[in-house]
Amino acid sequence: MGFSLVLAFGLWWWDAPFWTVIAVVGLGFAWVIWRKRLSTIDRVDRMEGREFELFLEDVFTELGYTVTVTPASRDFGADLLLETPEGWSIAVQAKRYEKVVGLEAVQQVAAAVPYYGVNEGWVVTNSSYTDSAYELAEPNQVRLIARSELEQLLKEAGFKR
Repeated sequence: MGFSLVLAFGLWWWDAPFWTVIAVVGLGFAWVIWRKRLSTIDRVDRMEGREFELFLEDVFTELGYTVTVTPASRDFGADLLLETPEGWSIAVQAKRYEKVVGLEAVQQVAAAVPYYGVNEGWVVTNSSYTDSAYELAEPNQVRLIARSELEQLLKEAGFKR
């Protein structure tokens, strides 16, 4: 059955009018572009800042955290507050950036940890971090989640690649 379908398609292909071949190839390219646009990380790259924060709420909820979204302004350095089922609490600073994330994000979440009385701080970005951000994060016990780790979290949460 499968071979006969391939044979039938092959025979049609060779006898098809030129415009039909162009249309089929064009539809193939359109499908590839459409599939690429549907990847989650590509959608993240197009989000606004607050939209990214609310999206991360969904991601971390899917990963089993209890999530609280802080106010859009006067958030005191944390966009999200996470809690594990065991009671471990985390302040998250979300940075949906096109450029490299600097040490200011680390400073913000480091200040949020004592303010909110949580156990640790994270900065989550779709980008990467400067060397100074890593340098400041280490002694402040701030976890920096860059693009590749974010993609892994999205996969674990069940989002499309």
